[in-house]
Amino acid sequence: MTSTRPWPTRRQLLAGVGGVATLALAPGPVRAQVDFRADPFGLGVASGDPAPDGFVLWTRLAPYPLEPERLGPTTYLVDWDVARDEAFTNIAATGTARAVPALAHAVHVEVAGLEANRWYFYRFRLGKSVSRTGRARTLPAPDTALDKLRLSYASCAHFEHGFFTAYKFMAEDQPDLILHLGDYIYEGSWGTRRVRLFEPEETVTLAQYRRRYATYRTDPDLQRAHAAAPWVVVFDDHEVQNDFAGDISQDAVCAGAAYNQAAFHARRMAAYQAYYEHMPLRKSTLLAGGNVRLNRGFAYGDLVNLVMLDERSFRSPQACAAPATPERCDGPKRLTPGGAGGGQVADVDASCKAELDDPKRTILGADQESWAAGQLKSKAIWTAIGQGVPFAHLNQGTKDAPRIWTDGWSGYPPARQRLVNAVRKSGARNPVFLTGDVHAYWVIDVTADAQNANSPVIGTEFVGTSISAENSPDRSHLMGDLNPRALFHNAKTHGYVLMDFARDKLETRLVVVNDVTDPRTTRADLARFAIEAGRPGAKPVV
Repeated sequence: MTSTRPWPTRRQLLAGVGGVATLALAPGPVRAQVDFRADPFGLGVASGDPAPDGFVLWTRLAPYPLEPERLGPTTYLVDWDVARDEAFTNIAATGTARAVPALAHAVHVEVAGLEANRWYFYRFRLGKSVSRTGRARTLPAPDTALDKLRLSYASCAHFEHGFFTAYKFMAEDQPDLILHLGDYIYEGSWGTRRVRLFEPEETVTLAQYRRRYATYRTDPDLQRAHAAAPWVVVFDDHEVQNDFAGDISQDAVCAGAAYNQAAFHARRMAAYQAYYEHMPLRKSTLLAGGNVRLNRGFAYGDLVNLVMLDERSFRSPQACAAPATPERCDGPKRLTPGGAGGGQVADVDASCKAELDDPKRTILGADQESWAAGQLKSKAIWTAIGQGVPFAHLNQGTKDAPRIWTDGWSGYPPARQRLVNAVRKSGARNPVFLTGDVHAYWVIDVTADAQNANSPVIGTEFVGTSISAENSPDRSHLMGDLNPRALFHNAKTHGYVLMDFARDKLETRLVVVNDVTDPRTTRADLARFAIEAGRPGAKPVV
């Protein structure tokens, strides 16, 4: 059976991510000379984390996606090709990678030595089997004068709640880059809508997380999107557990004295490993002690400085925790957004406000805050900040009795203000915040004093709805006098965000699928917004 060790040894990691060693107890690496009974590349291919001279290529050998143990302890040698043309007559790079059992026979190839700012085609080969062809694009050379960039992003894809048709439409848009901002998988089953099923158990072990990713990766529309363009990814919470905070489980409040910190730490490491195994990430993502580093930056010439943030791994626990009660702690509600021990809509009374205003509380961690302040220093026309949870302040109570969602940046007001200050101090131009998490569309202008709607607008946040996860409650009543910087809200649709950056403006389309329960559904533009370079604030396009 597949080992459930939460994290491989350093020797195994080096073997798995491109080192020269193989597992000490495994047979020597082999090339398959016979056909598997099923496609070994049945989970598709992907590219990601582009650089001016290359990108990461990914696949995972899985002829039996839900039975990975059937591949046994063998290390396979997988050939790969990168070509300038789709027919692979003009090969730009080729090589061989190891698919080792310690990493579920995943393959991560860090291709280098390519030309900047151009499309390439890639594929994998194992014996008689050839993968589908994928497309990847290198970054422009630094400071290149770039005229346009098409970027799309998504979040919150619950396999049971709907089909992934939105991913197909993302591929058809032919973006230069796709971002995934979290909740790529869901660790548990919840909600009222079921159009298809995955294994009902909540994911806890490495084997369970691997099977969940394999279930997702068999989806043809998700495979199309991965093959269409390079992806840059960060996780949110459901890749591990709803509303986890740093190394603290959402179960901590409900478990009380029985809380097992060591068990959650092992679970988080298993989840992080499975995430790495299934994403086109560089081996530098892996840190000592089973941690990962997902904050990183990408420069699209002088046009867009993309800054990606990890808002889960290093955060302080959510403020103003509600007491453990049967309503909060028992049954399936624990897995739903806003489950026990994690984020909640909290009354900002005196005791809660004191905790919220504690400057020691963080959502990024000190090291990432410092890194972000430096990464924001760019001469690019646009600054795009990709992150998981809502950034702009949203009051969910009344003016006299304010309430806030504690899992988002509103639950960490000093940390949010520090990032706003870093944006302003760095000279970052035309900042836009790209967000997921809440299963609803929001468009909100961000102000210099993040909690004061009357202070100057410095940028705009576009919160995308879910790919398929059931929508959050409608909160249209929060717009108007209570939140005058909120420009748009819709909690009835599923889809993704498509952005076209140009030197003089950014146009953003909120794209929806018309029926998430129908794989043959059509799509539509729900709304469009434009921002003129040098004039902060979004305007509807009619």
